[in-house]
Amino acid sequence: MALVGKWEYVSADNLDGYMTATGVPAELQEKARSSQPNMEISNNGNSWTIKTTVGDTVKDSTFNLGEEFDAKALTGAALKCSATLEGDTMKEVQKAGDVEIVITRAATGAELVSTMEVKGVKAVVKFKRA
Repeated sequence: MALVGKWEYVSADNLDGYMTATGVPAELQEKARSSQPNMEISNNGNSWTIKTTVGDTVKDSTFNLGEEFDAKALTGAALKCSATLEGDTMKEVQKAGDVEIVITRAATGAELVSTMEVKGVKAVVKFKRA
């Protein structure tokens, strides 16, 4: 599975706009700008774990595809989430109240592209295989 592995930050497009749209506080936005996020994706059968590290903040989610699960945003907000997999692309839908965030992670070779969208605002973060 191409998504599985450790991923290091390469670049981001419109991350500030996305963080503002999702309500990320200014101090956490500054932390995100000054530190490069890393991600580790693993799976065991239908169970997946995505661990995202931004500075000293870690978001660790373990879930089964197609089943709703509870998670916390890097801001600490409670989320209701679900994820599906189509080939080497994972689509995760996160809901915080009436706000819906869609994150698509697509792996091709040594690159992973994470596209995040909320309220019509889109950000793209690129990673390379570590």
